[in-house]
Amino acid sequence: MKSRGIVHRTLYALAGLVAIGICTASVALLWMDRRVTWESAYVSARNLAGVLAADIGRTLHVYDLSLQGVVERLREPGIARVEPETLHRFLFDRSATAEYLGAIVVLDKDGNVVYDSTSIVPPKLNFSDRDYFQVHREAHNAGLFVSRPYHSRLRGGDESIAISRRITLPDGSFGGVVAGSLRMAYFRDRFADVSIGVHDAITVFRNDGIVLLRDPYSSADMNREFDVPLDFQQYLIGREGSFVGILSHDGVNRLYAFDAIEGTPLVIDVALAVDDLLQPWMRRAALIVPVTLALFMSVMAQIILFRREMRWRRAFEEHLANQAHTDGLTGLANRRTFDEVLNREWEAARRDRTPLSLLFLDADHFKLYNDRYGHQEGDELLKMLALALKNKARRPRDLAARYGGEEFVVLLPNTSRQRAIAVAETIRRAIAELRVPHEGNEGGIVTVSIGVATAIPNGDSDAAATLVEAADAAVYEAKESGRNRVAAAAA
Repeated sequence: MKSRGIVHRTLYALAGLVAIGICTASVALLWMDRRVTWESAYVSARNLAGVLAADIGRTLHVYDLSLQGVVERLREPGIARVEPETLHRFLFDRSATAEYLGAIVVLDKDGNVVYDSTSIVPPKLNFSDRDYFQVHREAHNAGLFVSRPYHSRLRGGDESIAISRRITLPDGSFGGVVAGSLRMAYFRDRFADVSIGVHDAITVFRNDGIVLLRDPYSSADMNREFDVPLDFQQYLIGREGSFVGILSHDGVNRLYAFDAIEGTPLVIDVALAVDDLLQPWMRRAALIVPVTLALFMSVMAQIILFRREMRWRRAFEEHLANQAHTDGLTGLANRRTFDEVLNREWEAARRDRTPLSLLFLDADHFKLYNDRYGHQEGDELLKMLALALKNKARRPRDLAARYGGEEFVVLLPNTSRQRAIAVAETIRRAIAELRVPHEGNEGGIVTVSIGVATAIPNGDSDAAATLVEAADAAVYEAKESGRNRVAAAAA
């Protein structure tokens, strides 16, 4: 039997190793494939962000040079005495001109337009409400500032942003602002040349999280602020890197690759939808996983079937062994089991010098009950008595057993005579309170008589049978005294 168990365990181990090996190999393959797919997507996102950042940076740099040129010329002595036409050419002759660039305007310290690159006679407009004017008025070191998106007053509401520089007077005071506008169409047309997925996005925003433009375009995105989580703030501070998360209101999980637009307070991010990135890998996984599972399940099925067969055999053997120790009618321990446990507990009590008590229970007038109600009802009564005993013998070492016929015994290790008598009385009352009809018995209900015996085994008396004889004699005493009572053997 021992060698057979070793063989079985060896077979289980080998089959388990095969199944684990199949799964491990598949998982490793999928993990490496996913890693390659993810790294490829990351490189693509970073490269795209870098290309767009460089392109936008060049455009803004050229425009900024024009602004700096205007600021430098305004510092020339005698500039106020130059004729308007000459002054206009002097200030704006090298100003950047392109499809998406709007006018360059010079604002005085109150926000009024004093010079306009598109007209010798400047329009009578005031831009003191614009954020770029207010920033330069309050901070002398703002440098190049990119405004929030706005609707241009010079071009009929065209969406634009302003790139501006502060004019500082010789005494260090605020002298106004030089600002140039850049149409938002520049970003939209530039992004339209980039091939991205339907769930991907490109966003240009300032360091403070203000969105300048987002592709796919929505006017609702203008001036919207990112709900910036703590992790994302670290990337804004660093102005480059990557981040995986949900930042947009559409709830799409994306890989965000950031890159700073050099020389500006702007950051561009290319956001690729994670589900779309992993879709090719998912298709490959959809093929590999079922095949792996099929192989794994086939191995496991063989293990399970083999184990089930072994378990059934073991359960059958245990059932046979249990039948040898259990009374078939009541489910209590049988006489053989009682004798084995009695001898074992007797030796333990003698070793530990503790009392061992035994209750001997007999159903009163059971033969009359059988004759009147039939053997089937008699069997049901025995089952009921067995259940009552089982409910009272609850300690781990307590044992309730069927001794024979209508006789039962309850073995109570480490229990004093007084405690055993109390337990016996509890059992007697519990059975009487069931009020099972028994017309052949006194009181018309089923009752029992119980004998109690207690001993502390010692070297002079080591026969466990003496305890049974004393309890048996006590139950006869209880019957002769009128039944339905507890009698205890002499201490």
